Amino acid sequence: MLNNKLTLKCNDLVVKMEKNISDQRKSILNEIALYMHSEIKKKNGEGELKVVYLCTHNSRRSHFAQVWGHIAALHFGIQQIKVFSGGTVATACHPNTISALEHIGFDIACNDLNNENPMYHVFYNSKEFIECYSKTNTDISLPQNDFIAVMTCSDADDNCPLVPGAQKRFSTTYDDPKEFDDTSNPTPLYVERSLQIASEILYTFQKLASMD
Repeated sequence: MLNNKLTLKCNDLVVKMEKNISDQRKSILNEIALYMHSEIKKKNGEGELKVVYLCTHNSRRSHFAQVWGHIAALHFGIQQIKVFSGGTVATACHPNTISALEHIGFDIACNDLNNENPMYHVFYNSKEFIECYSKTNTDISLPQNDFIAVMTCSDADDNCPLVPGAQKRFSTTYDDPKEFDDTSNPTPLYVERSLQIASEILYTFQKLASMD
């Protein structure tokens, strides 16, 4: 269950996404939704379909995608999908990423903020949260086989033409909000990128839900 602010945000994005997403992007997202649907049908109610969003440092775009994938599944009542994020290098979930999520309507908690790679709890209601911290795609917390890999940045897309263990690989790359880090107020620009990712993932999951 999502908190009221996030529910309203999802509803608003869904209303606008047909206009805001290009036909070229829709073609890719439709392909992802169709593949997800076919894999869920194969499982016939046994086990979850695992989706891993990948970027080089697992600090910005892949975390946005992980969060919104989880939210989209909840919003459309899709219980058969479990969402993860990872990278080719572990760094840290960037503070600007967290600030953007907080601005959008998530509550954030972190008990090890002084750690080089803090663990953030991103709450979408008063009790339930998503764990956000940087990890490589070989981390034990991520599936190592039979998952769908979705590339969110061009560096990872170029450097990882094959993702070990992935049953299928898709590319939905986004511009890096890192370019705004040296501006006087990067949060609104991070929010813009986060909502772009949110809109496309909500579009994908709505298509998937409509196939049942």
